[in-house]
Amino acid sequence: MTDFLDSSAAEIRSRLRTGDLTPVDLLDATLHRIDERNPAINAIAHRDDRSARAAAEASAARWAAGAPLSDLDGLPVTIKDSINAVGTPWRHGSAAHTDVPDSRVDSPPAARLKEAGAVIVAKTTMPDFGMMAAGVSSLYGIVRNPWDTSRNTGGSSAGAGACLAAGIGFGAVGTDIAGSVRLPAGQCGVVALKPTQGRIPHLPASTTRSPGPMARTVDEAIDLYRVIAGFDARDALALGPDSPDGLDADLPPAGLRIGVLSELDPRFPLDQRVREVLQTAADVLASGGADVRALTAPFGVEPSDALDRVFQVRARTEWEGIAPAKRDLVHPAVADWAAAAAGYSATDHARDLGIVDGAQAALQAATAEFDFVLAPVIPTPGFAAETVGIDATHPLAHCTFTAWFNQTGQPASSVPFGLIDGCPVGLQVAGPRLSDQRVLRLTRWLEVHRPVPLGRPPLFATAGGTR
Repeated sequence: MTDFLDSSAAEIRSRLRTGDLTPVDLLDATLHRIDERNPAINAIAHRDDRSARAAAEASAARWAAGAPLSDLDGLPVTIKDSINAVGTPWRHGSAAHTDVPDSRVDSPPAARLKEAGAVIVAKTTMPDFGMMAAGVSSLYGIVRNPWDTSRNTGGSSAGAGACLAAGIGFGAVGTDIAGSVRLPAGQCGVVALKPTQGRIPHLPASTTRSPGPMARTVDEAIDLYRVIAGFDARDALALGPDSPDGLDADLPPAGLRIGVLSELDPRFPLDQRVREVLQTAADVLASGGADVRALTAPFGVEPSDALDRVFQVRARTEWEGIAPAKRDLVHPAVADWAAAAAGYSATDHARDLGIVDGAQAALQAATAEFDFVLAPVIPTPGFAAETVGIDATHPLAHCTFTAWFNQTGQPASSVPFGLIDGCPVGLQVAGPRLSDQRVLRLTRWLEVHRPVPLGRPPLFATAGGTR
């Protein structure tokens, strides 16, 4: 029986303290659950059974001695394919990378997890190069949403979202350059945080890509955040240590100024059903005493095409770094979309970067009037599992509500707040740079005050299970 895996992490820790449960029990149950559930969702890229068992046994000894390393000690977690961990493959979602040697170093998130005693049980699937906001890959095939296997998980941390929704692991680390932890969290009914750039170190250093915690609940995302936000000098852009931890304190919305962003890219107007979920959350915040106002899109010149071209250049650069004989293995949706970048000049690219910088500054100025911004994760309820997004020719086009918070460097969470056609709808909470803890605290308030329990995916529902 693996039903105890559906308990909260806090309940699991209580049982570990009493010896009623051990980390080895948790690992065995998790591996059994992977065998049982992963065939339906295709979310696991690589299992690391031997290393996971060694970590679980070491954790069991610490718990028996009453000396766990952290709240994550002994808890099974997953990391995304693109996060290096010693002795595991790095494929970046693509069949063109199958000859890359196994990792010889731990990336900062993997290192922090190991130092905390977490049991990294598997790596999770992603699309080619992380340049598709969907669960489709040339190497892994189609990842399916546990709420409805005909529906997409979103991406690029596709397998991470699917695993958590299926009850596999007590947390997952994904990465986010245009929404890649928030999109699958929103579509799979789990929680994620794209942190302030530099708050959670990663390699190579980036001004727009961050690792992010993903979990079943905000409290479990906080458990993960506390661990992986640790400073790492290898990331040249890493921020110093976070401010004193206030994550356990409530953050009621009374007196907060909250902007509601419902339109950003005219190509993708907000579906009326998503708008209603957004309005419900706005009403809940207002009933809690918040000053809730509409936030108008601040862009004078529509910048979405320029941002899309910047991403094309990134994808084309990785494609050109692959041996010519293997380039045809890259998923056509990514390769064909990125092909246009071969014709861009350096001045074209610099011009696009200037447009993006201008839009970033405009959004940052507009959001500065508010304590927080409430927005959708994607403009529609979702899309089919086999498709690469809302626009088949531009696989990142529907990231309009998420990608700009990467450009501004602001922290932004995703929390499920309703259901449409039986599938979750995620909303974003964004705050000023360095307000990661406050974003998580307000996200938890919204989670607690969600008017209807989310429940669990019908495919894996357990008796009485609600969230």
